[in-house]
Amino acid sequence: MKAAFCDRPGAALDIREVPVPSPSAGQYLVRVEACGICHSDLHLQLGEEPLPDDVFPLCLGHEGVGRIVAGGGPLPIGTRVALPWLYSADPASDPTLRGKENYCPHQKARGIDAPGAFAEYALLETEFAVEIPDAIATDAAGPLLCAGLTAWSALGRCDIQPGQRLLIVGAGGLGQYAISIGLARGLAVAVVDPDPRKRREALRQGAGIAIGPDDPAAIRAWGGADVVVNFAPTATVWELITGVVNPLSQIVLVALVQEPVPLSAMWLINGGHRVMGSSVGTRADLRDYLHFAAEHPPSVAIDVLPFAQVNQGLERLAAGDVTGRLVLRFEVSVEPSSGGLSEE
Repeated sequence: MKAAFCDRPGAALDIREVPVPSPSAGQYLVRVEACGICHSDLHLQLGEEPLPDDVFPLCLGHEGVGRIVAGGGPLPIGTRVALPWLYSADPASDPTLRGKENYCPHQKARGIDAPGAFAEYALLETEFAVEIPDAIATDAAGPLLCAGLTAWSALGRCDIQPGQRLLIVGAGGLGQYAISIGLARGLAVAVVDPDPRKRREALRQGAGIAIGPDDPAAIRAWGGADVVVNFAPTATVWELITGVVNPLSQIVLVALVQEPVPLSAMWLINGGHRVMGSSVGTRADLRDYLHFAAEHPPSVAIDVLPFAQVNQGLERLAAGDVTGRLVLRFEVSVEPSSGGLSEE
């Protein structure tokens, strides 16, 4: 099969021929049909994550969609399944036992601890297999598995009531999925983003207002924010967030920000605010969100590229030349067989 590998931090991906993996007990072999390109893939490829040298070469990709072609489990051959970020977790860990395996300290991530879905075939643990509803198109399904799921689970951390005001900070792919989820759940939606193109896209998708980060007065005039989800990877937005929230606000931090922010205990106490972190989502979150998305399709633009253009896709992402989400499409010309590979 063909698979794309990052041989060292900063290197372009190399597409090469490697053996099709063989599923062990408790695994499916999945023929990949499409895979989204996520900013996390770009961060890993550029070496912006502190990974040890021995994890390379990396086969990236964690927004994969494909069909089961081999392996034993409850799902039949041909079932369309998800190949998301969360590959496996320790079944005995406290977070996993609580149904929060995305916080398991021993979890494995697809594209880091296990081979990713930038490949024509991939393995899937049967206990982590989630079926994709027929109503969702394959190309649209990929980004739901990370970008959409992350937005879904972040809002799932909050006690949301219809009519509340949701502020989304950062209107890239994740923010756009949050717009669709918020609107479908009856929230009024405002967006903050420095990019005029993304603000226009947010308005097209139904946001009530979309402003730059230097105009907090517009958010206060709009009515303030009851719920805030931050997708902007910078600590500079914290002052804006704390300056526009209403009493009893719920603030969910998703973007990976290393710098500390000033948190006033008196502000927290007097306002009764809740500040939470949120990371990707669980298997149950993914199942629930896929069914929700089937009923409420997001209007995020999907730009499809052939697998051979994976490096061009990463370059576009690095240049900010993506309005919605990028998805790779695979054209597999071989099928696995007991004797290796045979032509179709």
